[in-house]
Amino acid sequence: MVTFKRLFSFIRNYWKDTILTWVFVLFESACEILVVFFTRYLIDAVDHASDVDSLNRIYLYSGIIAGLAISAAVFGILAGIFSASASVGFGTNLRKAMFVQIQKYSFKNIDKFSTSSIVTRTTTDVTNVQNAFLQAIRAVIRAPFMMVFSLIMCFVIEWKLAWIFLVIVPVILAGLIYIAKKVHPIFVRVFNTYDKLNQNVEESVDGIRTVKSFNREDKQESEFHGISGFIYKNFVRAEKILAFNGPLLNFAIYTAIILISWLGAKLIVSTGGVEMNVGDFSSLITFVMVIMMSLMMVSMVFVMLMVGRNSAERIVEIIDERPDIVSPRDAVMKIKDGSVDFNHVYFSYDGKHDILQDIDFHFKSGEMVGILGSTGSGKSTMVSLIARLYDATKGQVEVGGLDVRKYDLAALRDSVAVVLQKNTLFTGTIRDNLKWGDAAASDDEIMKACGVAQVTPFLEDMPKGLDTMIDEGGTNVSGGQKQRLCIARAILKNPKVLILDDSTSACDTHTDALIRSALQSEREDITKFIIAQRVLSVKDCEIILVMNEGRIVAFGSSQELLRTCAVYKELYLSQLGGGDFDAAN
Repeated sequence: MVTFKRLFSFIRNYWKDTILTWVFVLFESACEILVVFFTRYLIDAVDHASDVDSLNRIYLYSGIIAGLAISAAVFGILAGIFSASASVGFGTNLRKAMFVQIQKYSFKNIDKFSTSSIVTRTTTDVTNVQNAFLQAIRAVIRAPFMMVFSLIMCFVIEWKLAWIFLVIVPVILAGLIYIAKKVHPIFVRVFNTYDKLNQNVEESVDGIRTVKSFNREDKQESEFHGISGFIYKNFVRAEKILAFNGPLLNFAIYTAIILISWLGAKLIVSTGGVEMNVGDFSSLITFVMVIMMSLMMVSMVFVMLMVGRNSAERIVEIIDERPDIVSPRDAVMKIKDGSVDFNHVYFSYDGKHDILQDIDFHFKSGEMVGILGSTGSGKSTMVSLIARLYDATKGQVEVGGLDVRKYDLAALRDSVAVVLQKNTLFTGTIRDNLKWGDAAASDDEIMKACGVAQVTPFLEDMPKGLDTMIDEGGTNVSGGQKQRLCIARAILKNPKVLILDDSTSACDTHTDALIRSALQSEREDITKFIIAQRVLSVKDCEIILVMNEGRIVAFGSSQELLRTCAVYKELYLSQLGGGDFDAAN
């Protein structure tokens, strides 16, 4: 219940529609109850239709009942309109709140939830909660009101028979509670498995070229059917338990009708209609049906809430997850320059094993820094600390002479551009994608950035130029073209620090050299960090860091490292050959 209360705060601007739903449902229910109430008088009038007065009473009650029925229909339609608006608006607010919160997550927060899980929570789970809310806001007024009023009328008509409900209703409620306890753990397993199902589909679609090239469609299908089968079996098991709702309620309804019919008939015969007449008996049976239909409504809502309960918990997990990297109070909004300082920095993902150990290095604004190292040596992790994609576990990372944790996050990340090896292009034109760097950039500024990133040569071959459409995921451009577009997008930010994290790996060596040369000559003010596997990509940098197991094991210019660092020398010889080594010496 605490989870649902937490979610109700997201009704927000749809409280008016929610309250109007309750009002119209109340009127609808009152009209339906009054229909039953006046039916007893109509039956009595028909039973005694021997004079003109009785006929007038028949016409009167028939007119009242018809008017109430029409009113109930109108109020029901209005309740349906406003409940639909309230539930859809509620779902919209939930999705928006989740999406906004996800945008604030650091990499560490995102690592806690898989991509497939986040997608499931913002789609399937929100739909489940939205549907549960739609059912609940109509039943929360209707069912209790009709049940209580019907019980009161039953006691008013004949209290000697109304005690039957005091026995049956608690039995039904106890049964529903028992079913809830049995079903909830199953739905927990089901919705957690939905995450795996979506992950399987996502990986299969993203890697479809790999799947086909290895002819492993059968393997992917087998994994999908395995996960889907698990969901099927658990859903069937849950539905089998929930299926007891109907028989339980039907048993209660028929038991009540039989008991009332038997006892009521005896009462009519034994008292000669003094304590109960035919109209009273008929109304009593009708109120039995109203009470049981109300319980059936509660049962339906109960099922929806069982489905929605686990979804609600998963939604709240996303909304309540606190980003571990946020802007401080009185955050500094301006970065002085691109100088970067690592002051005895340590970093650990799990708080136990240090990925970075005692990184203590200082870079002047405008320097071009190369970083080499084996896979897992901590290269990408180190530069990620500059933009606060992660925070150092110990020590300080400074940009512009100030600890990065003192800056406003948006201001810091506007000044530090990161281009990854696998970057993302979004559906839209090339111009739209490049303007992620600067939404107000002119075409001249865009083309200048394209010139530095060596985008211009292939852009000129495209018939629509900057207006060329990029397909989903950038599938209609090559890997090297995608990387160059991402570099141009980063340059357009006009950052003080530019990090190229193996982001020219798909480019040929000539293009790679042209990009580095243009960066050095045309953007001298930017501090550039180039992470690469190729020595050729970093050998012209002013300073090169060689990393191993989270430490900087050597640094210096290419010529210095050839003399002092065996690891660099080995890489240099294996990639560039001995002739170039002799020339360097």
